[in-house]
Amino acid sequence: MIGIPTILISLVPENSKQMGPPRIFTPKGFKLGNCLGGPFQVELQREVMRDALSRWEAREEAGTLWEREYAEYTGYDDSWKKVLEEG
Repeated sequence: MIGIPTILISLVPENSKQMGPPRIFTPKGFKLGNCLGGPFQVELQREVMRDALSRWEAREEAGTLWEREYAEYTGYDDSWKKVLEEG
């Protein structure tokens, strides 16, 4: 492979596809601001990043969209409040 492989993690793939990125990875159902997962969902964030990075090896056609659902994404996790309160 020549050049730097790139992948876009997008929560709004319809808009992103118009830019023509080589690869688009979409974690389905994630809300804006949570492109890798919710706050303090460290394992989920790692999993999403690994999945996204694995797509560059697929050598797909430009503009290929890959979606994946993650059952462990809750959409809202207020555990960060408890962490702040405990110091």
